[in-house]
Amino acid sequence: MGYKTELHCHTAPISTCSHIPPKKLMEMYRAAGYRTVVIANHFSRVTFRSPHFKGSSWQDKLDYFFSAIKEAREAAEGLTVLHALEVRLDEHKDTDYLLYGATEQFLQAHPELLSLPFEKFSALVRGEGYLLYQAHPFRSGMLVTSPRLLDGIEVCNLHAAHCSRNDVAMLWAERMGLKKISGSDLHEADATIGGGIETDKPITSEAELMAVLRDGNYRLLADTTPPDDAVSK
Repeated sequence: MGYKTELHCHTAPISTCSHIPPKKLMEMYRAAGYRTVVIANHFSRVTFRSPHFKGSSWQDKLDYFFSAIKEAREAAEGLTVLHALEVRLDEHKDTDYLLYGATEQFLQAHPELLSLPFEKFSALVRGEGYLLYQAHPFRSGMLVTSPRLLDGIEVCNLHAAHCSRNDVAMLWAERMGLKKISGSDLHEADATIGGGIETDKPITSEAELMAVLRDGNYRLLADTTPPDDAVSK
């Protein structure tokens, strides 16, 4: 039997486009038979746009961002909860990147992170040994990023409100030799859970997740065709 790991999902209110609180998210993934859930909340200027953050320190913002992980872990009941970031830099305002492995300590040390040019951002995070993937790179409005600045791309994204052109992403990954990942990109309680990866052993820590992603010792969950009800955006 394989162990399922979600690599891309969101919680409210950290991801302002999500309507799923952490406790509900845990209930959903337990019911779907997952073992590990990587919460990849949005990390951008929009995350901290609320007037509540006026005058807040960088640490205050990070405490808020990581509060969802803490809440999810308190409700995990047998699930392993890990974190990632879906980053949107100031330079690439409509393009999203999934960053795996970045610690809270690293983020504390880099309050300038969101303002970095993408090439410097890529060099910084990958120089630390973190893994950088482009999320849904062929969704309308995305900038297709140079493969030399990435570790891989999301070749299967199940967000039903968008056409992510997963088949094109798969072909691009194979042509460019990029690592492939899959994610449900869950935002709504009635959305499809079915993305991520499957492994022969459970992933129980950030270190194990990073090792699995680096080695490619996993099977992609879901296929590469867009959902039937996906819209053209």
